[in-house]
Amino acid sequence: MTAGSSTGQVMHDMSVADPRPVKPLEFDGPLPKPTTDMAQIRADLDRAGYAIAAGLLTTKQARDMRDRLAAEIDREEKIDERRVRGFFTDNDDLNRRISGALLINRYRPFRDLLEHELPLTITKEILGPQTLDESYLVHSYGANVTRPGSAQQGIHRDRSGAIPLSAGPAQTRFIWCLDDFVEENGATRMVPGSHRDLEPQSWTVRYESVPAEAPAGSVLIYTDMLLHGTGANVSSDLERAGVIIGYCPPWWKPMINFPMTTDPATMQGSSKTIRQLLGYSSVAVGFDEPWTYAPDGVNALIVPPKMDW
Repeated sequence: MTAGSSTGQVMHDMSVADPRPVKPLEFDGPLPKPTTDMAQIRADLDRAGYAIAAGLLTTKQARDMRDRLAAEIDREEKIDERRVRGFFTDNDDLNRRISGALLINRYRPFRDLLEHELPLTITKEILGPQTLDESYLVHSYGANVTRPGSAQQGIHRDRSGAIPLSAGPAQTRFIWCLDDFVEENGATRMVPGSHRDLEPQSWTVRYESVPAEAPAGSVLIYTDMLLHGTGANVSSDLERAGVIIGYCPPWWKPMINFPMTTDPATMQGSSKTIRQLLGYSSVAVGFDEPWTYAPDGVNALIVPPKMDW
């Protein structure tokens, strides 16, 4: 299988022609709007299951990262188009996706996002204390670009079916908006209030959802409890780029083994925090299993697991 690719089709199209019965929203109250007020962000997360934090990136920062993302996707597509298209999470070949592992190696701002204060604060508050105060980990990291004409993604949870919903959140999720997210270009669709629904998601119904519209530089915040999905891009000329990062407890296996996908030279001089988040510790839930056969460059980056942040 080509690096960065995936197979199978499990995310079902939810187009207007979908014959499945609609499951209406069971949410009463105003929808979250972009805000810089942390109290409002926390209230929206509790009430609706998602929040929109405004102004975390400047317009220039978002645009620079957007341009770099486009260049990296073009670079990968020229090597092998399967690296950036045809993923099982998409219903057509119009969207483009790229692994955050590549972005970490190639452009520092994509590394800096990982240790931004707001996601780390929210993660600590939602996931709670861990064994011996060990650091949370970056569970997953990627970027996607919806292109004009791309279909809506099936509404889903970012959660393993093996973990009962009654256990509460096991991941925090953050979508960094590099473009304006509007309904026309495929803004992420949310099912507000679904974070309190303990019924497993079903592919036999079509969930009523709302677009989380947000300006470039904002961050959509939710957990693996919330039903959501990429919207359809019905525009003729607008793309929508987002960087998606998930954090999980230290006992959860991340999707990406960062010490094996990251160039050690890239991490030289990096903070203890980012190395903890990327899994550069031989300790897990209190037990040390030395990395006896790890390359010297990787071993040199190992840090203690206890959070200083």
